[in-house]
Amino acid sequence: MPLLKPLAELSRHHQLSDYITAIAWSPVGNTLAVTSGAGEVLLLHNDSDLLLQDASGLSIDDIAFSADGQRLAAGGQAGQIHLWHMTTEKAPATKTLTGDSAWIDRLQWHPHRNLLAFNRGKTVQIWDADKAEMLTTLELAAQVQDIGWSPDGQHLAVAANTLVHIWQIPQWDHSLHQWELMAPAMSLSWSPEGAYLATANQDQSVSILTWAKVSLINQASTAEDDLPTLIRGFPGKIRQLAWADVPDVDRSPILAAATRELVAMSMLVPDEGWQSWILESHTANVLDIAFQPQTGLLASLSEDGWVMLWPAAMEVAQMLDGAMDGFSCLAWHPTGQCLAAGGQQGEVLVWSVGLGYENDEWGLD
Repeated sequence: MPLLKPLAELSRHHQLSDYITAIAWSPVGNTLAVTSGAGEVLLLHNDSDLLLQDASGLSIDDIAFSADGQRLAAGGQAGQIHLWHMTTEKAPATKTLTGDSAWIDRLQWHPHRNLLAFNRGKTVQIWDADKAEMLTTLELAAQVQDIGWSPDGQHLAVAANTLVHIWQIPQWDHSLHQWELMAPAMSLSWSPEGAYLATANQDQSVSILTWAKVSLINQASTAEDDLPTLIRGFPGKIRQLAWADVPDVDRSPILAAATRELVAMSMLVPDEGWQSWILESHTANVLDIAFQPQTGLLASLSEDGWVMLWPAAMEVAQMLDGAMDGFSCLAWHPTGQCLAAGGQQGEVLVWSVGLGYENDEWGLD
């Protein structure tokens, strides 16, 4: 697959004091939020930076901007949610949501409204930022492992042990659907159009629910073709899932899974089911993966100190370095024009990225 130009060029480098735990781009403008294992929260905007929170010794483990880019939320070891209301005239206003000491490592804003969902032990709490009040608390029978709003904002999925509960908004009194798994789910991921929901499971498998075919009346379709798919054979823990975000309604869904030093790819082929192939170039655990928005360019990073770019998720086109002791997490800018990555020694790197290949045709050998 011939390259037209280098895919990525380093444009920014910053340093925090500890392992970078999470990074997130604002959906508006060019602001990047970064958190560390020491508790730092940093904002990078063009050529300026602002330290919102200094090191406290307690890690911040997840961070996210609201859909309008006006609010930033972070949670972590202290069991608190830190909220900043972003302004251009002065430093962001702050607010803290306190509760018990349960570690908060999953939080996500609603895709269209100022509703923040986050885990707290065996519960999921939903904060209404416009009303400045807790909208609801969802009680689960087991520790919450992951949460995710559907892309259309109509549903919320929560993984707790071997059950994935799916609520239909705003009916919080009971879940609309319960998806029972063969093993506990460690994470979940909606496909970009919301037709599929995937889970990475503790028994080194991936489950895929065709949500578009789930009957809202009978709760679940009984047709054999509509049963969830179970993909086995992964060599180790599945650390991350990522769906290809390509704007073609007729394109088959494509899912990437980071496992050990590999990226395992799966594509749903009509009349053949899920077909797989492996991306091999990393020499240590792959910790994070993500597709460039609106293209088939996959980025993967690992503990071996490399970020790799895979056009059409087939072959490595470019290898990026800058974190000598290994990378930890990555995030694409919503436009796909920038890629940010965090390192295990506090490095923060941003590359400018172009569409560096002629097409994004998918194929299987």
